[in-house]
Amino acid sequence: MLNDSGLSNRARAILFWFTIAMIVIVAIAAIVTILRACNSVLSPPEIPLTISPGEISLCPGEQRQFTSGDNVEVTWGATGGMMSDSIFTAGDTPGDYTVTATAVDTEQKAEAIVHVVACTPPPTLEPSPAPAPTDTPTPEAIALPPTDPQGDVGAYENGAPVEGVPAGLDISSASLNPDARVALQPTEGTPAELTGWVADGEILLWIALHTPIPDPPPVYMNWLFSLDVDGNTATGRPAGSRRINPDLGDEAVIGVSYDPATGSYEPYFLIWDAGQGNWVSGPEGIRYYLSDSRTVVALALPLETLTQSAAQTSGVTLVLEAVKGRAAADSYAGEQRVIDFYPALP
Repeated sequence: MLNDSGLSNRARAILFWFTIAMIVIVAIAAIVTILRACNSVLSPPEIPLTISPGEISLCPGEQRQFTSGDNVEVTWGATGGMMSDSIFTAGDTPGDYTVTATAVDTEQKAEAIVHVVACTPPPTLEPSPAPAPTDTPTPEAIALPPTDPQGDVGAYENGAPVEGVPAGLDISSASLNPDARVALQPTEGTPAELTGWVADGEILLWIALHTPIPDPPPVYMNWLFSLDVDGNTATGRPAGSRRINPDLGDEAVIGVSYDPATGSYEPYFLIWDAGQGNWVSGPEGIRYYLSDSRTVVALALPLETLTQSAAQTSGVTLVLEAVKGRAAADSYAGEQRVIDFYPALP
């Protein structure tokens, strides 16, 4: 049996080792806490993946490029259309769909909403209503060129003479002068039929034809303007990449086409995307006009729309007095595609 002194020594030993154990536990807990804090500092919180634009409306067949966060490699997917890298092409069925970006490293996902909406072209040839007037600067008047000779329509590929050219294709004059400068506002020589049709704040582009457009046209027909909005051949679509622009660095195409399959005229506005190096659809707002004589085709678009689209998509500044361009009308003679340019190609 132990005496009082022996019991006291054992108690002191137990207390000693208990104290040592508690110190070790506290030290381990402190080390774990410090390591967690260091890991938090060294590994910042994961930044959520983003996609832009987050929501957009497109017509069937229209394209739009999407972007994800900086320095993040992603794979793209979509419903309701097709993805080519980051470019989405809307399908034919209206509805609400999604474009998805998935980060390769973290598998984070981000989604954008795409509203595919039916974009029905005007069913008749009645002039489109003019928008509310707005102020616009008046450029220096431009003297218009003489009438273009009749019968100079040629093959689309090389300009070779062709037979059986459809009526309504041979251009007699347009809102351009011989050095390809474009009159964006009504000026001397503007057809009388267009008096009062263009609204304040709009540009006016027109083509006069030697022969009237058939009613209805029996084949596909297209009337258009290709515009170099800053007059600089070093910007826009590379000069010489197509027959229409040997002397233009064009940033915009504005036109109206007739599709015999649908029996309708469809105005359009394309803008050169400097980032993609390709044409993309511009904002809506194009108006078109076909005169009672069916020998004048006119197009109108808010100057502000053209100016902003050129700045945002093409990366150039529109200069009214420097705008150059070329008008064209193309169609088919049998199976052969044919075209007329104005002014004539250099």
